[in-house]
Amino acid sequence: MMSQLDQFIMEDVARYCPREFVEYHKCVSSNRDDMEKCTFRQRDLSRCIQGKVPSVKRVMEKCGSLMQNYEKCVRENMDTRTVNNCVPLLEQMRSCASEHALQGTITRPINEMVKDED
Repeated sequence: MMSQLDQFIMEDVARYCPREFVEYHKCVSSNRDDMEKCTFRQRDLSRCIQGKVPSVKRVMEKCGSLMQNYEKCVRENMDTRTVNNCVPLLEQMRSCASEHALQGTITRPINEMVKDED
């Protein structure tokens, strides 16, 4: 099940990188048996996300060190299959991301915003 954070960031990516988002997902759908064919699309999407998506920029700015710690933990524990040791770091990173991703955004439901315009 997708969390609110995941949903928000996914919508933000689709809003700011629509072409790259669609092209990547079309490629994945067409190449399920050989994902390497989509590497260039994934790179395009990644570049767009890093450059244009405000929520991701905020998360990277505020939570980048936590993300680096988590990635380091995963790399160090991959061979011994003890990646579960990294779950607390993942939880810290997600908590930080949840705190910062929504900053500066409107968080009221759209139907409430429409009422204000009447």
